[in-house]
Amino acid sequence: MDDRDLLSLLRTTPWIADLLVSFGFDLRRAVTKQVWMPSGEPLEMIAGDTAGGMFLRAADGAIVYAGSAGEGGLIARDLHTALALVVGLPSLHGAFVSLSGEPLGAWLAAADDEIRAGRPSLDRDRDRLRAALDLPVASTLLAALRAAAADEGYRPVGEQGPYRSMLR
Repeated sequence: MDDRDLLSLLRTTPWIADLLVSFGFDLRRAVTKQVWMPSGEPLEMIAGDTAGGMFLRAADGAIVYAGSAGEGGLIARDLHTALALVVGLPSLHGAFVSLSGEPLGAWLAAADDEIRAGRPSLDRDRDRLRAALDLPVASTLLAALRAAAADEGYRPVGEQGPYRSMLR
């Protein structure tokens, strides 16, 4: 399934769209904002997150994140991979930096445990979305995520200028 078909499935399957909201990928938050590529090429907003960030698609299908705190960059070369990360990680931001200084894998596992404490259905919800959308496990994509975020050619630009790197 290509990304256009995948996006159509997300928009026309209410249970999938509703469950994605609980992972911070809300298709209803796809509003028009002035964000573009460094080349001047426009970005298409496809979803927003609960913190006011945006998931945008470049003309080549790459998915760019633009955060409300001014950080942004490429997160995946396609929507399928971006969804695997959004669904599979407790936090995209956490994949870039471990706040407590512990190794990333340990930090992500601890963050998942915290989420599970308040949301016992976390693993079941992830499994449902992985099965419905044929998503890989996010932990296999972490190196690619960090490499993607380092690609300056996809750093979004807004009315206030270029977004800061998500890498720290």
